[in-house]
Amino acid sequence: MLKKISLLVWMTISANAMAKAGVSPYLPLNQVPELEHQIQRLLAVSKNTHIMSKPYKAHDIYKVLQKIRFTHPELYHTLTYQINPYIQAGALTFVKGTASVGTNNKNLPNQRGQTTKTNLIIEGGANLSLGEYFGASAVGIINEDEIIPTQSIVYMGFKYAQLDIGYREHWYSPFNSSAMLLSTQAETTPSITLSNVEPITDFKIRYDMFISQMTEQRGILKNQRVENPEDREYEPGKPYLFGLHTSFSVTDNLTISLSRLMQFGGGPRSVTLKDFAEGFFSPGSKDNVGEDDTDDANFELGDQLGAVAFSYSNTLNNLAYELYAEVALEDTLGGGGGRNNAYSFGLFIPFINKNHSIRFEHNNWQALWYANGIYLDGNRNHGNVIGHWAGDEHEYEDYLAAKAISLDWNWQLNRKEYLQTTLRGLKNAGDNYKTSYEMQVTYNKKLTRSMWGAKSWGVELYTGKDVYGDAFSKLAFTASFN
Repeated sequence: MLKKISLLVWMTISANAMAKAGVSPYLPLNQVPELEHQIQRLLAVSKNTHIMSKPYKAHDIYKVLQKIRFTHPELYHTLTYQINPYIQAGALTFVKGTASVGTNNKNLPNQRGQTTKTNLIIEGGANLSLGEYFGASAVGIINEDEIIPTQSIVYMGFKYAQLDIGYREHWYSPFNSSAMLLSTQAETTPSITLSNVEPITDFKIRYDMFISQMTEQRGILKNQRVENPEDREYEPGKPYLFGLHTSFSVTDNLTISLSRLMQFGGGPRSVTLKDFAEGFFSPGSKDNVGEDDTDDANFELGDQLGAVAFSYSNTLNNLAYELYAEVALEDTLGGGGGRNNAYSFGLFIPFINKNHSIRFEHNNWQALWYANGIYLDGNRNHGNVIGHWAGDEHEYEDYLAAKAISLDWNWQLNRKEYLQTTLRGLKNAGDNYKTSYEMQVTYNKKLTRSMWGAKSWGVELYTGKDVYGDAFSKLAFTASFN
């Protein structure tokens, strides 16, 4: 009892410090599923939250958590303990190890290029607050092939402008199964990010913008985009990626977001500040430019993606729900003429009852998503698309229209056991592909007493058939040490 009281006192002190802090560390993104699911439930039942991008700041989630203290006490107490390491001045936030066996070397959705043949994984994170205006975090993944930083940054600033320098992931979408513009499907690269911790004005305005240099492309267009592809000249190089996301509240229940990505420059292509500004404010005039439009080989800026999304949360007959949708586009809206759009919608019911939640999402996009005539590798980092996981489920240069669906069911079996089941389906256009389907089932159990330092263990089965009709599977065992 004394130990529990001491922990509660320490959590209160740490939380008060967090509430006053000018900057904030981040919570995990696609690394600690149970915590992340509880946060999604929190945001769905809390009014006036208006957070549409990830990773979430610990400061934000702590403030939202206080709103449900009496309306959802069980969720409040669960999350209070779970986020405690992330609001301390310095702590090891999570450590877990996974051993697995798998077949077919299929990409794992939203897992930074790791596959069913990735056998050993160690994940962990730590935060250190260096006062009200400075901090650092080291979060990442180690497998048998490489080290993958996820949120390894130094951060500084104040509540309206936090500067992050290092490996910091970005997820620009209200969707959970994946994001059309920017997700964790590919490994991130070092970036400089500016965002706000406290929302601005009564409209709860939030912003997040970054600049990074992508991994090397096989070829970047050197001359004009002439009609005959055989006459085009390419050189390898590393393009730049600029991202901007902003959101604002329309009502207590409704949030709207706007997102932009600009992939430009690299290798033989030079870009001035004027070029960048023209491309940002008038994307249609600086992209998809052919040889009949200009003699300047560098006139075309690069490639641009944008999205408009909304999220609406409310209750119906005491049943909380979140309804959200997104229209994503390349350069300008409308389709045709080299323009290609994507339409997505989703529904999340956080509490069918206190132990069950369910989420359904649907995506439908036109041809040529993640492709571009200037960059031979399109919108890719480390060989994976930077957006939706299904963008990797086809031949490398075969950018077809597609439809994807996902159904996610979470079941809290009891206070110590948790079961998550995800079903996914994908249909690529064209006769060369089959409809793929997959199932991912994860079971996790907290231990009454730690075993060899582990405080919980889990098992995961991932299986199905891919777009070529080939079966795949992966069986994984996980131990968590925090």
